[in-house]
Amino acid sequence: MDIENLLKLLKENNVDFVIIGATAFPTHGYSRSTMDVDFFIRNTKDNAERTREALKQFGYDVTDVSVDDLMNFKVLIRQYVLETDIHPFVKGVLFDDVWANKVSDKIGTTDVYVAGLDDLIKMKKAAGRPKDLEDLKVLEELKKDKL
Repeated sequence: MDIENLLKLLKENNVDFVIIGATAFPTHGYSRSTMDVDFFIRNTKDNAERTREALKQFGYDVTDVSVDDLMNFKVLIRQYVLETDIHPFVKGVLFDDVWANKVSDKIGTTDVYVAGLDDLIKMKKAAGRPKDLEDLKVLEELKKDKL
């Protein structure tokens, strides 16, 4: 079970998602270790159903995860080696804006969308935890270097 297989299943199930958090950082020139992968999903019933199906196909036990849960709560899946967080909303940003600003990249050989640098900065500012503020310093420096 690895991230690339999960990404392929999300794509095969036509899930609208953008990778956020530390997994998105390398696209913008910054890397740090992380224990999970964070997905920001479009918050619609159909998309949540497709997300649940992809998670199930991946091998996660989602018997206790409803479509309603995926639409209303950050769902943390702590099964197997790959820890996965599903976000139907994220502080500081709206999905449609993040979708409009998404950046194409690859994880392994799989094409994916990751959050743009400006949106990652907004998310980290809004989250405000110590590790987010440390990430924020680096992300803002990267933005300054790109200007």
